[in-house]
Amino acid sequence: MREGRKQPRTPERFLVQILAVHDPRLADLATVENLSPRGARVATERPWELGSHVDIESSARELTARARVVYCQPVNAKTFAVGLDFLMQTNGFDARSEPATSKQQK
Repeated sequence: MREGRKQPRTPERFLVQILAVHDPRLADLATVENLSPRGARVATERPWELGSHVDIESSARELTARARVVYCQPVNAKTFAVGLDFLMQTNGFDARSEPATSKQQK
């Protein structure tokens, strides 16, 4: 049986740049569709490999994070929905949010 989300996602719309950790030349501008302290769903113009690690940067929310791609689904011929699980983040969430790194410490 599938467990529900532990943290609700908030609908958000802002731009982020996604860079592949293994090859920073692989980059894309994406739109965040929803956001939680633990992850995000973004819309991109290119597919991202499941399990790959990416860096996320946004000046709009002063967000910097490293994430793992947990899904990549085609939405239409030009857009992919990508689920990101934050592994580490440095900014972008208010003080009430639990850092993603705490799940590794428990």
